[in-house]
Amino acid sequence: MRRLLRNQRGAAAIEFGLALPPFIILLMGAIQLGIVACARTGLQHAVDEGARYAAIYPTPTDSAIIARVSSREFGLDPAYVNDPTISHGTQYGIPYTEITMTYSRPLDFLLFRTPPVSVSYTRRTY
Repeated sequence: MRRLLRNQRGAAAIEFGLALPPFIILLMGAIQLGIVACARTGLQHAVDEGARYAAIYPTPTDSAIIARVSSREFGLDPAYVNDPTISHGTQYGIPYTEITMTYSRPLDFLLFRTPPVSVSYTRRTY
């Protein structure tokens, strides 16, 4: 019996087995954060392109701006993209066009799925 208590063979395998699940969860979290960061960049690029397009003269229609924003998005899963919303107004007597777009996506980990994480971006052009 004493010989079995002093035997160290297999200890490294058990330590590896205990350390592996938290490491995999951390790795999956980093990957999911990268996916959200990529989506934020794609969302920002699309809305910025729509704002540039909205600033030209003659002013394009709202449907043309929405088509431009939709054609310029990248890194976004189409199932989770909300159509851009366009609003018009004036500030200090100067007319503006405001474009807002939202992307809501749940994060997928190996054992569970989180509620959707929303990324929203707004750009105003005068």
